Amino acid sequence: MLLWIGFAVLTAAVVAVLMVPLQRERAAPVDAAAADMAVYRDQLAEIEVERERGVVAADELEGARTEIARRLIRRAEERSSADDPSSAVQGSRRAQSVFYAIAGLIPVLSIAVYLLVGTPQLASRPFAAKQGAPVEQASVGDLIGRVEERLREHPEDGKGWEVIAPVYLRLERYGDAAHAFAQANRILGESADRLVGFAEATLLANNGVVTEDVRRAAERTLALAPGHAEAQLWLALAKEQDGDLAGAIAAYEGLVSSAPADAPWRETVAERIEQIKKRLAGGPEKAGADAAKASERAEPPPAAGGPNADDVARVGKMSPDERSAFIAQMVDGLAARLKSDGRDLPGWLKLARAYKVLGRESDAAAALKDARAQFEGDQKSLAEIDQMAKSLGLGS
Repeated sequence: MLLWIGFAVLTAAVVAVLMVPLQRERAAPVDAAAADMAVYRDQLAEIEVERERGVVAADELEGARTEIARRLIRRAEERSSADDPSSAVQGSRRAQSVFYAIAGLIPVLSIAVYLLVGTPQLASRPFAAKQGAPVEQASVGDLIGRVEERLREHPEDGKGWEVIAPVYLRLERYGDAAHAFAQANRILGESADRLVGFAEATLLANNGVVTEDVRRAAERTLALAPGHAEAQLWLALAKEQDGDLAGAIAAYEGLVSSAPADAPWRETVAERIEQIKKRLAGGPEKAGADAAKASERAEPPPAAGGPNADDVARVGKMSPDERSAFIAQMVDGLAARLKSDGRDLPGWLKLARAYKVLGRESDAAAALKDARAQFEGDQKSLAEIDQMAKSLGLGS
């Protein structure tokens, strides 16, 4: 009932506002006949002045006076016939009738339209009733709202976070999903499934970039579930994104060698390995483009003078110390090239990632600082540099 009273009051207010300009008195129109008569009187006065001055002949004055008088009389007669008080009253009444008709028609039309396209027979359903509806009758949004309301009241409900996290993930609310998985891991303790969910949500929230959080989650997953394929894949992708292409190849090959023969992703990973080998050997641009598409992250082609196929094979036979020395040599070569060609933004980002992998955080920070100096004033490039710094844990 209160709703309909509100509608009535609102309608009345709108009608009143619309009627205000229609009910204002109109300005009196200009009386053309009166203006013409005033002109004629002025002309008669001027004729009298000219007669007294003697500048016009008597017969001409008489003829002019007669013509002006005739016009003045005719205009006065026209004005008297046009002035009919009853017609003005009728016009005013007609206008008021129109105003009242419009005022009554607006609410009537509103009700007719509502009855035609609305659902007046639908019973009211307050929000509280929706919250209390049976689960099988509730929508997905209602169910999510219930869980979120409970989590606001009981933020330490680990089961609630565990329930809603995969729902967020399916709804592509990746940031919320990562937060929910993190809360569930904190309260209930880490499990391989929840760690994988957190890593996946975080990876998707960062457009496929393997951040430090994803890396740590993958490592803890492998500690709880050795041989977990997704965790190994993310760590291999992390090596690739960090510029450690030889290490990425070794990680991908280890993943393929330990995978079941019918694993659906074996062929994709094998193609990935071949693409990275082509990039290391200075393969065509298409290889780089295909690799970028697969990882959702573009990698620059290797610099001139980079390792060839023989180098790749040799790296696979090196001891860990020899491999580290070889990689450090590659990184130093990239740094030297950037000193002479500082406008290579992908090269700076690759250098910073490589320094981070090698544990040379101060060098990584210095590389980002030099990159900012090179691209000073280029807001887009500076934003990419800041994003890289954030992902490496070196500030923003």
